[in-house]
Amino acid sequence: MKFCFLDIYRNEAYRISKDTAGGYGTANDLGDGIFGRLLSRAVRFAVHWPNLQFVQLMTELKKAGHACQYEKTTSIGSLHHFAQFDAVFVCNSIVCFETEIAASELISKLSMTPVFICGTVFRHTKKILPQNCCSLSGNYEFLDADLFGSKSRLSEMVLERFIHVSVPSNANLLNPIEWGLDGLGVPRNLIVGGRRPYIPFLFNRGCPYSCAEYCTYPTSQGRKVFSVDIEEVVGKLRFYEQRFGSIHVVFRDPVFSIDLKKSKRLLEAIIEANLNVEFSAELHLKNLDEEFIDLAARANLNTIKFGIESAFDHVRSSVNRVSVDNDEQFRAISELRSNGIRTVGMFILAQPSDTLETCEKTIDYACDLGLDIAQFSVFTPYPGTSFYEKIERKITVGRYEDFTQFKLTFEHESFSESGVRKLLEKAYCKFLVSKFL
Repeated sequence: MKFCFLDIYRNEAYRISKDTAGGYGTANDLGDGIFGRLLSRAVRFAVHWPNLQFVQLMTELKKAGHACQYEKTTSIGSLHHFAQFDAVFVCNSIVCFETEIAASELISKLSMTPVFICGTVFRHTKKILPQNCCSLSGNYEFLDADLFGSKSRLSEMVLERFIHVSVPSNANLLNPIEWGLDGLGVPRNLIVGGRRPYIPFLFNRGCPYSCAEYCTYPTSQGRKVFSVDIEEVVGKLRFYEQRFGSIHVVFRDPVFSIDLKKSKRLLEAIIEANLNVEFSAELHLKNLDEEFIDLAARANLNTIKFGIESAFDHVRSSVNRVSVDNDEQFRAISELRSNGIRTVGMFILAQPSDTLETCEKTIDYACDLGLDIAQFSVFTPYPGTSFYEKIERKITVGRYEDFTQFKLTFEHESFSESGVRKLLEKAYCKFLVSKFL
């Protein structure tokens, strides 16, 4: 069988990522002024990699003997092109939602090729699924490749219309993604990874934390945590090292240290393997201790990213975000940096109980923490989350593509859309100025 994996994007001057926010995606549109536009453009050219689940499914189908081709584009081009494939897989996000669905509808209607829309977003929208299309959601990269083995089976799947994959029985079944082949570029992140290949990798999937109120990782991957065996992880890391030489691996887990004991065992195994690899990961500051920090430094886990969200407990708790207190945040960041580990703090502006005063103090707090990088975004109630269900009637935008994490999408008591955009740009400007003064 011959398959096309179509990754279609809006043509914008800022970076669009479909692998963030649990596959919902984000668009790094950092402000409307000169500074914001320049910073957005810089990020666009410095960072990109595709949705990891999407290219993982492509890898599994290729290993099953199918011919697979990845295509990243801002235009679907000639419809005759898609007629040569037995099926087209379209990466589904929220940041390119209308673009992806329009492309899926056209391909299925005019070329009569079956289309599989891959991602959890569609499952939680009110958009009608186009004819001759099937929605794959959840942990769909674990689908049995035999399901795609013949045209009759493809037709049977399309008739099912919606296929959701929950927690698989064995997380070790997946093959290493062959970056650089079949149209896949080699990922880069010039900001964190430098000029090395920047390989995204999943150790843990799923997240049980209470911030599922607004976070889409549990929506996409489920609340139950499951992980790849440590020996399997080290083997795949060695595969990438042998292929590319010196690399940077970013663990794309919702929370890398959610099972702190197992994460420590993995770091120990990486140290013992003596890999020529540097790492970065996202975790929760409450899942951190001195032993972990020491192991991280020795394993060359040199960049750690974590959510702080707000300087105020009452703002965080209003959306069920559980965090360590501010004193503990200062201590943890100081200890990480003293061990040579770069720190990236994430902050969310315009949360439901935020005011201009709390946001400005959160920006000041971010500048005082000693972070290497601060990431500011705008609170976004995503379809499929509990918070979205509570305020759906207050949504102010008409397109799903406006759910970028950098625009205000709902009626807020303290902010207008333009006011939030100005505040966002101010936050980035103030933080960068604080780094050089």
